[in-house]
Parts: sequence; C-alpha cells; structure tokens
Amino acid sequence: MKIYLRVLTLAVLLSVTAIAAELRVATLNCYLCFDPAVDHPGKIDDENRMTPQQYQSKITNLASLAKDSDFVGLEEMGGRDEVEALAAETGFEWAFAQGKDTYTGENVAGLYRLPGWKVTVNGRVAALDKVLSKHLLVTAKKGSETVRFLVIHLLRPIGNNEAKHQGQLSAIRTWADEVFRLEPASTIVVLGDTNDTKTVAGSSLLGEGREANELTGFAATHLDGHPYDRLIVLGVGSWAAAEIVRPPYPKRPNNDTKRVWTDHYLLTGRLALP
Repeated sequence: MKIYLRVLTLAVLLSVTAIAAELRVATLNCYLCFDPAVDHPGKIDDENRMTPQQYQSKITNLASLAKDSDFVGLEEMGGRDEVEALAAETGFEWAFAQGKDTYTGENVAGLYRLPGWKVTVNGRVAALDKVLSKHLLVTAKKGSETVRFLVIHLLRPIGNNEAKHQGQLSAIRTWADEVFRLEPASTIVVLGDTNDTKTVAGSSLLGEGREANELTGFAATHLDGHPYDRLIVLGVGSWAAAEIVRPPYPKRPNNDTKRVWTDHYLLTGRLALP
C-alpha cells in the first residue's frame, strides 16, 4: 500500500508538472482614458474632455475589469499619469513607453501582477518603431519559461491605411520570427486592439499562432459587434480558455455611461505554459 501511495503521489506530481503554469492574460481598450488635469498632445483629448469626477469614476471602473488578470494590455491611454492611476487603483505594477501617435495622443500600456517572475519593461521595439506608432514590449521570465507580451493598437484597415495595416501585421511576424530564431522555446503573446474584423479559424490575423478569440467563437469585443481586440499566442504556449467580460451596463449605454466605462469589453484568456 505504501509503495502504491508513493507511485500515485509521483504520478500526481508529474501531472502537475506537465500542466505547468497558467497566466490570466487580458486586453482592454480604455476608450480615451485622459486625465483632464493633464495637457495631452493631440486633438482627441480636447474634443472628449471629462470632468475630474468622471475621470475618477472611469479609473475605478476600469480597475474593476482588470483586477483579476495577471497581465493586462491597455489601449487608448493618455499617458504615464493615467497608467499610474490605474496601477494604484488595482495594486498592480505598470509598464509604459511613450508612443509616437501625435494626432490622437493615445498610448498603450500594461498592468501586471506576476509574483515569482522577473519582469523587464523593454519599451518600444526598434524593429517595429517605423510602422507601429503604438506598441509596448514586456518580458517575463521564470525558470526556463520566457513570455514576451507585445501590446499593440493597430491602424484601421480602411482606405489608404489598408496597406499600412497589413504592413504592421507583417512587421510583427518578422519580429516574432527573429525572436524565435534566437530563443525557440519561448512564448510571445500579441495582445491589443487590432481594429480588424477578419477571423481565421485554426490560425490568427498574423498568419501563425492561435487566437484566444477562437475559443469565444470570435464574439464581439466592442459595442458595434466586432472582435477588434485580440489575444494571439505564438511559440510554445497555448490557450486553455477564453472569456469576454462586458462592463455592467445595458446593451445600448448612453454616452455618459460609455465615457466613464469604455465602449470595448475586456477579453481575457488562460495562457497555458508547457
């Protein structure tokens, strides 16, 4: 009996080891999250200025959506001040690098809670800088595991921007291929607002990897019914599950309600690492 119990215990331990770690990864477009006390570049903020009370409500509301994640990519952030405010509200650590979109003044960022992981905020990627005005790279390492989180906000593939949008996707693929050439046993998660409505079963918008969105049936991540927000894994990781979390408002919220929440939904996935 003792030998049997030892064998059973060993089998359980080996099973747990095989499953390894899971990380809860999410992306959230924060819909013009600009602190009205900060003078931001770009005209988008001036046209959509909130009151201080609305802004504080928005920070509290967005934090309530992000709080259950281990890593969450943020889009449509005003800048460092807003990221720090969300980090303070959630108790998370934060990552930010100033982008180059001077027209909108929007930026991307990251919040994370990864105890036991060594996290490096890499900032902007030189190989992507000419084509992606809004992106951020964060690397997490733990033992033999390396996960790179690339937060993006892509151009809308409309009119003259269609070719530029495809160029952005191509640049991400080329960068990822170079990463895997140097470090084949790693994982890359590309997450954010792609502004793309195409769905590719069994693959992803990048033409490689897998989307967590496939596990939701490519359900809408925006009030207009489209799956703009994506979680794409490349490399050795995989998606164990995925979920879309809507803000707690009606199907047709008024403008004031949308303003203090967001017109996007939180997309979250369980990233399984082998």
